[in-house]
Amino acid sequence: MSLIPENPIAISPTLAATIGLEETVLLQLLQECLAHGDAVQSSGFSWVTVSGQRLLGLAPFWREDDIRRLTASLHEKGLLLIGGAPFSAQEDFRFAFNEGASSAQVPSQTAHQPSPQINQFSSPHSAKTICGSWQPSEDALRQLAQLGVTREFAQQQIPQFVAYWRERNVPRHSWESKYIKEVWRQWQQAESTNHRRRREVSVTGEWRPSADAMDILVKQGGINPNFIEDAVPEFILYWRDRGDVSSTWDSKFIQHVRRQWQFYTGMMDQDSMPRSIPAQWQPKESVYDVLQMANIDRQFAQQIIPEFVLYWQENGTPQVSWSTKFLQYVKRQWARHNQPQSASSNHGKQHGSHPEGRLRDRSIIDALSDRSWAS
Repeated sequence: MSLIPENPIAISPTLAATIGLEETVLLQLLQECLAHGDAVQSSGFSWVTVSGQRLLGLAPFWREDDIRRLTASLHEKGLLLIGGAPFSAQEDFRFAFNEGASSAQVPSQTAHQPSPQINQFSSPHSAKTICGSWQPSEDALRQLAQLGVTREFAQQQIPQFVAYWRERNVPRHSWESKYIKEVWRQWQQAESTNHRRRREVSVTGEWRPSADAMDILVKQGGINPNFIEDAVPEFILYWRDRGDVSSTWDSKFIQHVRRQWQFYTGMMDQDSMPRSIPAQWQPKESVYDVLQMANIDRQFAQQIIPEFVLYWQENGTPQVSWSTKFLQYVKRQWARHNQPQSASSNHGKQHGSHPEGRLRDRSIIDALSDRSWAS
């Protein structure tokens, strides 16, 4: 009983050393398909169509990706012409050997009689440098179209492709294969860029952090929700004034809040005992550091210190951290000071030269109302 239940695949050692063992095996299998299939003559080549499943059946030691890789390698080496899309197990595979139709008809061979004609592939067409008038064939453009690349985009890449490779003066066996790969790569990059740009928007006054962003800040970061709410107006104001567009506003906001929270918790650690506010009270320098991160003007904060001190002296309520309470008061006042004024609120009023006038129009008791998280 023979240990070999099937006819073996006969290959040429010289050819295997030249183009690779796997490529040689596949070339021999394709040669068998050509010998036993119905070839169609077109443009001087004998084209054969074989189903993807049949080719996989002839090579059970390979997967679909392996055959796709090897057929692309043979095409790159100038040995194989592919008509249509790359190899797929679910579709028919159309191919021809890159030689004249008359010499392509190689009779089938037995296990004990290797075909001498297979050696004709050991010396593929010589590599050539690209010429200035090079153009891809209709078959190449059709392959790109099957990959989703528009004909206009593919043709736009021709001048730079030719100029690039003419400058390098590198010879290749198949410029069309190189062109298809390059255009496909450029198309994928362009699609990725366009997708990202379609998602980029400007921040508006109605912008709110997403539920995922709030979950990251509150549940994972341990940041108080009221602190986050106070950070939204200043964040909107800063980016709206800059006029930037982005697809990652949530990420920017998370970073913004985390930086401010670090300073805030640092100030809370330093102020441990509740106390009344002194008449000459001044905020710590770290307060201005946080305000700078929020792009709030230092002079604006300094102008409202007297009214802040006056209110809390009259109120008499002690607080754990006057710096943190002042910080949040300034942030709320800054957001209100810079929000657009409605037509009804502006009717009959004149804008004087004193910007703090708009602060006086509001109830200071309301503006200074306590937050449970800041006490």
